[in-house]
Order: sequence, then structure tokens, then C-alpha cells
Amino acid sequence: MLKTIIVDDERRARENLKILLTKYCAEDIELVGESDNVEKAFDDILTLKPQLIFLDIDMGNATGFDLLSKFTNCPFKVIFVTGFDQHAIQAIKFSAIDYLLKPVAVEDLQKAVEKAKRVINLENESHFNSMFENLKNPRQKSKHVAIPVLNGYRLLHVDQIMYCEAQKDYTFIGHENGETICSSLNLGEYENLLQDYDFFRVHHSYIINRQYIRNYIRGEGGEIVINQHHRIPVSRRKKVDFLSWLTTN
Repeated sequence: MLKTIIVDDERRARENLKILLTKYCAEDIELVGESDNVEKAFDDILTLKPQLIFLDIDMGNATGFDLLSKFTNCPFKVIFVTGFDQHAIQAIKFSAIDYLLKPVAVEDLQKAVEKAKRVINLENESHFNSMFENLKNPRQKSKHVAIPVLNGYRLLHVDQIMYCEAQKDYTFIGHENGETICSSLNLGEYENLLQDYDFFRVHHSYIINRQYIRNYIRGEGGEIVINQHHRIPVSRRKKVDFLSWLTTN
């Protein structure tokens, strides 16, 4: 079980989250404390040594960022629980284990806890630094994405990603160097992460980076040629939108 604390200045929000965790995540989460301000949270972390923190961002006179800045090396994992604007959410999604929008949905909570379980004992200093910088500058669009992999995270520049391919609940990322990286995030999550860059979802199983398109071969949906080893199908229902995107941007 993961030793967990909740940090939120709203009592009702803390109580609601505790109820959901107790009811739906009891096998994975051990609630060891809760805090309603940054200073108490800092003391609780030093005393209780949690593995996981559910952290609010806006807490009156302080923020969740202020709490994170007190640690040179982050000794815990973070799931944000927030009503923050979309720019900050995008920054968080590039680097945090996960985020939950208030009011918290049960399915989203369970998925976030599952992600935390996969990485909770892994140290990843570069991941934490990237998360903190993104959060401090939510309106500055990062061009790096932290990819959760089996033994931690891979930090990739978006221009290194040729394509993303869905296989069940996993995504396989085609790297420009020919490597294929297996990630535990699903394709829909990568579609959201990459939506502000030059990527397009051409098929229910594929997202493509424009800069790696060499040719488009006509057909019922058609086919994209990346190189001699990779061809990506275009679905029939995506064809018109894809050709419009390809020729007008």
C-alpha cells in the first residue's frame, strides 16, 4: 500500500477525496495524514514520509508549487487535484504522474492511483525538475514530454517523436533514431499532450508528426510513408480532415 497524504486548504475537498480513496482505492492507498496549508504539509512530509501526495495548487496565500520548492530532491510522487486553467493543466500533464479535476471522478482517480503504483519506488530527478519548471511557467509551452516507461521516465523533445501507435492500453512511440518506446499512457492522452504541436491523429491507432511525412499514397483512406520501414494508414473518416491539415498548415 502507498503511504499517502492529502494537501488541500478546503475541508470539504479533503473529505470528499478521503471518501473516494477509502471506497475505491482501499487496497492501494494508506491514508496517513492530511494538511490544510503548506507549512503543515512540509512538517507532515518530514514526519510521515509519504510515498504519494494528492496536492491542491491554489491554497490561499500559498500554492502547491511553494511546497514542492522546499525539496531539493522530491522524496514522494505527486498527483494534483485542481480546478486550474487549461494552460497549467497542459504543463502538469507533461510531467506530473497525473492530475485530477475537481470534482474528482472515480474512474480518473483509480487510473491515477494505478499510474502512481507503477512508478512510486522510482527516483527520477529530471522528471521532478521538468514538472516544477512547467508548473512555474504554465503559459510557456514546453517542447519536452516525460514518457512513463517500465523503469521510470524518458524525457523526449517532441521533434524526436515520429509517430505514436496504440496497442491495447499502451502506446508505442516511434523515435527518430529508429527506437520504439513502450509507454503506459494511452493514445488519447498523447493526443491531448501533443495537440498544440504539429501532430495529427490520422487513425484510431495512430498519431503522426508532420515533419516525418515523406509521401501520402491515395487510397480509400490512404497511407502515409515515413520511411522505407514505416507506413501509417489513414482512416477513411479522417481522410478529408487530414488532407486539409496537410495542405493548409
